Amino acid sequence: MSEQPQSIKQSEGTPFYTVSGSGKLYGMENQLVHVLAEANQTNKLFELVLITGGKGAYFPLHCHETLFETIFVLEGKLEVMLDGKKYMVTACDYIHIPPKTIHGYRMHSHKTRFISYTLGGQMTDIYQQIGKRLFQNKWPMTDLIFDADCFQQVEKESDIMLMHGIRELSSTTKPSVLFHSQLPHSVQPYVLEAGEGKQYIIDGQLHELIATTETTGGGFSHLVIEGTKGKYFPPHYHQVHTEALYCVEGKMNLHLNGEDICLMPGDFAYIPPDTIHSYELVSHSNKFLTLLLPGDIEQVYEQFEESQSPCMCPYFIHEGNLMIDRETSAQYDLVFVEKE
Repeated sequence: MSEQPQSIKQSEGTPFYTVSGSGKLYGMENQLVHVLAEANQTNKLFELVLITGGKGAYFPLHCHETLFETIFVLEGKLEVMLDGKKYMVTACDYIHIPPKTIHGYRMHSHKTRFISYTLGGQMTDIYQQIGKRLFQNKWPMTDLIFDADCFQQVEKESDIMLMHGIRELSSTTKPSVLFHSQLPHSVQPYVLEAGEGKQYIIDGQLHELIATTETTGGGFSHLVIEGTKGKYFPPHYHQVHTEALYCVEGKMNLHLNGEDICLMPGDFAYIPPDTIHSYELVSHSNKFLTLLLPGDIEQVYEQFEESQSPCMCPYFIHEGNLMIDRETSAQYDLVFVEKE
């Protein structure tokens, strides 16, 4: 039996979860920004926001000196300018934005939603300065337009630099339809179409790596995990790694440090080191996004062969496939414990 952690180190934060729609709310340029996790809640490791907007809503071209940003599309069509190229992304596509990368976006659906993780800074400070604090959902927000003076001030105080003022993306060129068909092997900006990550089928669940230590410089890993009703991951903890779960689809029963939590679409859970946790999938189809920091734990997948034929539907995952070896996994900071 593995030794269980005695307590959570206070300096590493405490676990928490955020129910969909809760958290601070800001309005800007026909968009709503829901703050699901702030830097002061995650030991300054990352922040997470959910952005919802209408057709034509945009964010101007800009870059960050140190901020690392990721975007996972939930709904609608989003035109993204990334490192001089345009892409049209839709549900479950992924955008990888290292520091110093020029980027911006424009929404092309009447309802477009995506989540954005930012690491290495406080993007929520920027939303606070360029947007308006709201205390209830307000729609439409045509009166909450971007203000040039606010952007000039935020450029002085925060990690953001505009390229061409507050202009929206040019519509003179059509967005590219060519995405990356496989993960790069270095830190660089990329757009990954849904299902094009490195896929592994483990214990009846689909694990898809969409960002790795190679593409993040060792900073973090991103995974999309899918599974059907009844699939389970046993109690475990990480001595070093921080884990963050965002429910995209379905329903998950999460056992977190002695507390039972039901995660539904839009809900988020933060799991710091030394926190015992496990989960069981409840719906017939489930999908959730996992962030792991620093990311070395992804080496646990090296004991398996990568799936050669992409599988996007967990209904077709066969039973009796490989399971994670508990002894081997411990060296990668995945420590299993006896079920309580």
